Amino acid sequence: MDTVVKQHDEQPSNRRDHDHDHDHDHDHDHDHDHDHDHDHDHHHCHERRHEDHESRHIHELEKTIRRVADALAHLGRGAQLHELLHIIHRPGWTTPAELAFVTAILDSIAVQVRSLERLQADLVDAARKVRGELDYK
Repeated sequence: MDTVVKQHDEQPSNRRDHDHDHDHDHDHDHDHDHDHDHDHDHHHCHERRHEDHESRHIHELEKTIRRVADALAHLGRGAQLHELLHIIHRPGWTTPAELAFVTAILDSIAVQVRSLERLQADLVDAARKVRGELDYK
């Protein structure tokens, strides 16, 4: 009878161990879920940081584009060259040497303006190709 009692006494003890192991498995599952949630949160946090980083870059790029466009618009008014039109008509100003210097600089400015026009057009065309927007205008 002692054997029967011991077996009976051991069963609840084993059951407690089994229940403990079962609870531990749930804890493990919970830890796994927590790790998954942590990875998921980390992924979203990383995405947000990447988007914020891209947003800052786009914002800085936008400021640069506007600054360059404004500078070109200001340059395009040609106010300084219009002043030069008045200066060259002053008596004694147009010597052959002055004419050579001014002509060389004006020719260089004209080449640079054409180069800037072409460069701007190429930049916009290339930017359109990034998103496949060839017909976007």
